[in-house]
Amino acid sequence: MKEPGMNGREIEFIPDRLIEEPVVFRGLTDTEVVMIIVAAIIFWIPVCVLLLIPFGWALFGVGIGFGMAIGTLLVVGKYLQGLKRRMPDGLHVVYLKKQAQKKYSFFNFGYIEASQSWDIRRDQPVKKINMEPEE
Repeated sequence: MKEPGMNGREIEFIPDRLIEEPVVFRGLTDTEVVMIIVAAIIFWIPVCVLLLIPFGWALFGVGIGFGMAIGTLLVVGKYLQGLKRRMPDGLHVVYLKKQAQKKYSFFNFGYIEASQSWDIRRDQPVKKINMEPEE
């Protein structure tokens, strides 16, 4: 009996998702993990260093900043994992852009959120052009 996808003892493998990035951590792709870590490091290290400078522990701020970046990755990864679970591939980015555009007025990604109707009447009458038939 010939099984589907089998050619003797060899498996006929037709990959259907080669252009997709592999999931590496909590449903996040490699690019998303790197972007979250870099953004968290850029935010948390200066904040922690500035908070610990008055106590003379500025160097500890770097270590605590890295720890906070890892914590941010865990929290944001959990949120994005739930968000991506109910959406097709890549649609979570569109959703986040639409939410940012709706919530913050300085973001403009070109999504139309206003609901309005169009009027089909014309302000001026249409002038018909008389065309003579070609010979």
